[in-house]
Amino acid sequence: MGKLAWILVIAVVVVVVFKFPEFLDPQFYSGIFGQETDDEIERFVQLDVTMKESGQWLGSGSYVGNVTYFVHNLGNANASDVHVSLSVNDAVLEDFVLPSIVSGDVFSDSISVSVSGSESKLVMLNASCANSSDTAAFTMQTALKRAAFNLQSAKLYITPDDPMVLEALANITTNPVIPDWIEIRDWVSKNVEYAYDEDVHGVTEYWQFANETLTLGTGDCEDFSILLCSLLRANGWDANEVYVVMGAKDSQYHGWVKLNVDVMGWQSLEPQAGALNTLVGDFLTLDGFEAMYMVNDQYFETL
Repeated sequence: MGKLAWILVIAVVVVVVFKFPEFLDPQFYSGIFGQETDDEIERFVQLDVTMKESGQWLGSGSYVGNVTYFVHNLGNANASDVHVSLSVNDAVLEDFVLPSIVSGDVFSDSISVSVSGSESKLVMLNASCANSSDTAAFTMQTALKRAAFNLQSAKLYITPDDPMVLEALANITTNPVIPDWIEIRDWVSKNVEYAYDEDVHGVTEYWQFANETLTLGTGDCEDFSILLCSLLRANGWDANEVYVVMGAKDSQYHGWVKLNVDVMGWQSLEPQAGALNTLVGDFLTLDGFEAMYMVNDQYFETL
């Protein structure tokens, strides 16, 4: 192409640009090719809330759950003045306003929720702004399975740090002449009355925590043993010196306590019997029972 042709092309382009400036507007071409521009895309906010929970048992049937909650903005516009509220059983624990959550971003935080015994708690999270809102909820269920040979939770029942156990111990070990472990086993045998789980709890098997046995004043063999072991641990016996033992004889299950008593060595104690049962009486009562596992608040061992 010669110089004259190039000059003519440039002249035409200049005239078109100045005469028809709309040719420089992207919207002109979007109309031709069906493409949307940023101004034509619908802007929206979409809040989305979620929660996840993890926790641990602390003994005596108490559980602490860590609830982490998230507020997402799934929309393509920024969310302004986002009101966040988190409640547990209708009691508001968190209530605040976030100035902004940009498009695609997420806000997260966490709280601790304590649950005792066999109760449950409803955790509810709500987030809202002018253009969107969302709610999530879940029930924190923490009831222990109060059944024999529940290996995963057996250690939770031995509770030397329980305030009721410590208070009871202070009132038991009062005679400086009698060894503490003798006073403790004698007190348990005299202050807890044997009762079947069916009569007390309406089920065939129901392990009680030491504080429950102290409150009720009744229990069956494993409840006597759990209380005695908890008191002995609270009295200072090391975790490798005292255990609850569960065993069986002729398809009959039974619980007792195994204690390492200084020069006497390991002694099997029948918690339902008093101090006079020590040595010979314990041996005769527990003769023939084969130990299946031993447990305290620190250790669990299958035999």
